[in-house]
Amino acid sequence: RWGICYIYGTWASLTGLSAVRVKSSHARVQRAMQWLISIQNQDGGWGESCHSDKAKSYVPLGASTLSQTAWAVDALISVSKSPTPAIEQGIQYLLRSLDHDDWTTTYPTGAGIPGGFYIHYHSYRYIWPLLALSHYHRKYSS
Repeated sequence: RWGICYIYGTWASLTGLSAVRVKSSHARVQRAMQWLISIQNQDGGWGESCHSDKAKSYVPLGASTLSQTAWAVDALISVSKSPTPAIEQGIQYLLRSLDHDDWTTTYPTGAGIPGGFYIHYHSYRYIWPLLALSHYHRKYSS
């Protein structure tokens, strides 16, 4: 239990499966990729509510967050041979939003106790986007 909850878990699963060379054509990888794409917001980002943790199912936040967008984009990068529209839109969201300072940059994306407390890590808005952007650059830049 660390991140809220389904986007983070999908990121951990896809990057882990990629690390042990499970093919992106594997049915479960494809299912996870399609799920991430299906929950992408209109602005190109991703956002999940803390309510997911207690509901034990995905609950959209209704807005995108930097860390959750970075997790989703990085997951897709890890299993995609070339940039997809979802990846490109996520990267553009990150680049546009790095300097934002609103409620989405302080929304907690760390899990504590479901329904009890959640954690906002101040560095997440910088660390996770930097990781996703660097993976994108390393994998897709010629």
